[in-house]
Amino acid sequence: MSRTDWKYLIDTLLFVCFLGIVLIGLLLGLVIPKGPAVAESSKYFLGLHRHQWGNIHFYLALTFISLVIIHLILSWSWIKGKASQLFKRTWPWALVTTVVIGLLVVVAFWRLYPRSYASYENYGQGKGRRGVVSSSDEYLPSPQVEKKSEEIDSPAKKITSASQKEIRSPQPVEERKVELSAERLSAHEAELEALQITGQMTLAEVELRLGVSANKIRERLRLPPNVPLNERLGRLRRRYGFTLQELREIVLALIKESQSKK
Repeated sequence: MSRTDWKYLIDTLLFVCFLGIVLIGLLLGLVIPKGPAVAESSKYFLGLHRHQWGNIHFYLALTFISLVIIHLILSWSWIKGKASQLFKRTWPWALVTTVVIGLLVVVAFWRLYPRSYASYENYGQGKGRRGVVSSSDEYLPSPQVEKKSEEIDSPAKKITSASQKEIRSPQPVEERKVELSAERLSAHEAELEALQITGQMTLAEVELRLGVSANKIRERLRLPPNVPLNERLGRLRRRYGFTLQELREIVLALIKESQSKK
């Protein structure tokens, strides 16, 4: 193949990649819905998920960049000659300026694009089943979190019943102390288990389910006051270094404090 044939082939592939990038970009921006409040089933188009279309878009972009580099190599003689004809001895600086302007366009979009962190803090965190937290820490629970009053009370009932288990039998004092310690430890573990707090839950869901203030939990964990109450506990745990066991201990302590005040 001649140099001209290679140029024609590269330009054709560039056009195909460019067309694919544009079409998939419009598909992601205008057709396929996004965000945690949208049902996961609606994020499919022609059998592919939104993230899969995004991967295709990414691979096409990499291919496009590679083809552009090849195109510049094949056309370098023409580019150099035309630039030297227009800009004389300053043609290298003209080409460098062109590249810098291209980079500045990206920087300009980055600087001018409005920043709304609250709108994106939950993106990529599942199917949008958690509540939406505002700046005043008010939240709207999702349907799956809503429970009947008797279901909400059930964990507290389990905790109360577990804490009241105590076997009274005439035994030596030392054996009795060891047995009581084991019983208390077992009862305490049963209380923690009854909470059923997992890393998939949020502080807002814990408050709704167990009746414990999410703000108090956040304070006891020494988390920043701006930490959203609808972020998964698993993510908060990795970010701030606490464990789910510590969280359960705090929630259990708050439940018992609340019960003692009644």
